[in-house]
Amino acid sequence: MDSFCNTMPNTGLNLNLMSFNIRRGTKKDGKNHWIFRRDRVCELLNHYRPDILGLQEALYFQISAISAMLPGYEKVGLGNWGGSKGLHTAIFFDAVRFAPSAEGTFWFSDTPDLPGSKGWGNIIPRTCTWVRLIEKNSKRAFYFYNIHLDHLSQRSRKNSVVFLTQFIHTRSSPDPFVLTGDFNARERSTLIQYLKGKIPLKIRTKGYVFNPEPLMDTFRVLYPNARHIATFHGFRKYFFRFRLDYIFVSSSVRVQDAKIIQPQLEKYYPSDHFPLLARIDLSAISAAANSG
Repeated sequence: MDSFCNTMPNTGLNLNLMSFNIRRGTKKDGKNHWIFRRDRVCELLNHYRPDILGLQEALYFQISAISAMLPGYEKVGLGNWGGSKGLHTAIFFDAVRFAPSAEGTFWFSDTPDLPGSKGWGNIIPRTCTWVRLIEKNSKRAFYFYNIHLDHLSQRSRKNSVVFLTQFIHTRSSPDPFVLTGDFNARERSTLIQYLKGKIPLKIRTKGYVFNPEPLMDTFRVLYPNARHIATFHGFRKYFFRFRLDYIFVSSSVRVQDAKIIQPQLEKYYPSDHFPLLARIDLSAISAAANSG
């Protein structure tokens, strides 16, 4: 049986995570328009019912449709133009199991607290949504960050991940964390290698910068030699297939399972990206060090 299926009970400190770029619902995609994809997306989410879900490229009416189909979940995150306007990097979580203790949205710019702000060459505002969740039974806490980086500007992507990793490093509690998103960067890119702590990034105003808390790619932890693991397909069957989406975790987290859902036999796709899944275990984290 699929270990991610919603018929499998989640016990202890095992968490099922999902990252999914659902493609904005106003795109004129013909047979792949949102009105045709909506039910496919909702059915997929209902089948897996992850404990925490990071969405990218979601407009408010798409979030509303998903909320209606996912009872028992709460959502955090603002649109990239502020409030409910624009694209969301929304986070959904199982409200029966988790309680939020802090949350926020910031913008990848020199004014990160200013809604709608842009910087470093990105054409539209880019955001990170984050939440600190407490698992109610164990009282263990962890952070969840969800992002969508710019698709055109390499400078924006570099500055964004450096800002992000410094933001994570200065979090108020030293809890473990998860980072999901559409990074618009391939596996061998300097961006992904920086996140893993392999190399520094050169930033114009900072010089060479290393990630202060190197991340683990949940999929590669278990499948280091796997091939054909693209996450972007653009509604095409054979072309433009790249891995742009990731679920990262901090080094203290144990990865139990990981999966890229590639419904290649279906006539139509739920989105132009494949969703990602990861199953992690937080039980090794010290309760004393994790309280607060």
